[in-house]
Amino acid sequence: MNIRAAVREIHAKAEREAAEPDAALRGSPAVQTELAILQSAYERLYQMRGLVGQMPPSPDTLRGRVGAYLVRAVQRMLFWYTPQIHRVQNEVTNTIGSLSKLVEMQAQALEALSKQVRAAQLSPQMTPAPATAGSEETVSIPAAFEFALQERFRGFEGETTAKLERWLRIILRNGGNSGAEWLDIGCGRGEWLALASRGGYPVCGVDANPVAADYCRERGFRAQAAGAVEFLRGRPDESLGVVTMFHVVEHLPPEHLLALLPLIARKLRTGGLLAIETPNPGNLLMGSHYFWNDPTHRRPLPEALLRFMLEYSGFSVIEASGLNAFPAENHLPWTELDVVRQVDHLLYDARDYGVLGRK
Repeated sequence: MNIRAAVREIHAKAEREAAEPDAALRGSPAVQTELAILQSAYERLYQMRGLVGQMPPSPDTLRGRVGAYLVRAVQRMLFWYTPQIHRVQNEVTNTIGSLSKLVEMQAQALEALSKQVRAAQLSPQMTPAPATAGSEETVSIPAAFEFALQERFRGFEGETTAKLERWLRIILRNGGNSGAEWLDIGCGRGEWLALASRGGYPVCGVDANPVAADYCRERGFRAQAAGAVEFLRGRPDESLGVVTMFHVVEHLPPEHLLALLPLIARKLRTGGLLAIETPNPGNLLMGSHYFWNDPTHRRPLPEALLRFMLEYSGFSVIEASGLNAFPAENHLPWTELDVVRQVDHLLYDARDYGVLGRK
C-alpha cells in the first residue's frame, strides 16, 4: 500500500491537466487504484481488530484440548499486554479509515476544480453579463471581515511574530541586509513590518485591504492600500532588496500570480530575495479542511508548482522547507509503527511551507 504515491498522484493531477486539457474530466486510474487499496486495507483491519485474545477453534481431540489449554495459559501471562495490542489495532484502523476519507475528499475537490478549468478552456471568449445593482455579483466579502479572519485563524499577533522570526534569520543569512528597501506584500496586521523595523531594516507594506493598511499606519508603519501589481508598477526597477509574501499567493488566481512574479523580479536588485509562505496542501488536513476556513482563498499551491512558477519568472530557488508543524499533542501515538508514522506525517506535519528565491 503506497500511501505517499497516492497523495503525490492526487497533487500531480492538477499540474498534468494544464498540459492535457482533455484529461480534465477523466479520473486517474492510479489514484483510484491506490484509494481502493487503502479502503481494502481499512476493511481488513476493521475485520481483524477484534481477533486479539479470541480462542482458536478447538477440535474435539486430545491435541485440540491440549492446545486450548496452552493458549489459555499464554493469555493469562499476556493479560496486561493484550489490551495494548487491541489499542494499537484500533488506532491503526481508525487512522487509516480517516485517511481514506480525506484522500477521497481531496480527489473529489480536485475533480471539481478540473471541471471548472475545462469549462473555462472551452469558452475563452465568454464574459459574464454585467451585474445589476443589488445582484449577487456586486456583493464582496467586507474588508473588515477579511481582516478579522487573521485573528481567528492565524493566531494572535505575538504568535505570528514568533513564527516570522525564523524568516528573518533565513533572509539575513542569505544576504538580505544589503541596505536596499524591503517590501511586504499583503502586510496584514503588520507583524513583519514590526519585526523588520525593530531590526533597523527599511521596510514598507502594501495590502489590497484598506482596513489592514490603515491598521498598519496607525501603528506607525509605512503602508499603502493598493494592489501589488499597481504598487510595483510605480516603483523604480531594481530598487528593492527583499520582497516578502506571507500567506498571499493562495489568494491569487494563477494568471495574476504569473503576472506578479516577473514584475517583482524586475523591481528587485540583482541578488535580491523573494520569500513566500503558503499553506501546505501536502498536509491532508490542511489541504482538505483548514485551508478552506478562509473564504478568500482561491486554491492551494503544491510546493512543486510554486517552485516552477518562481523559476519560470526568473528566480533561483535557494531554500524550501516545511513550516509550523502541529503541536506534539496532536500527533498520533504508536509512531514506532511504520504505517502510523507515515499517516502521522501526512496529517500532522508541516501546516505551511516556505520558498526563498533569489533574482
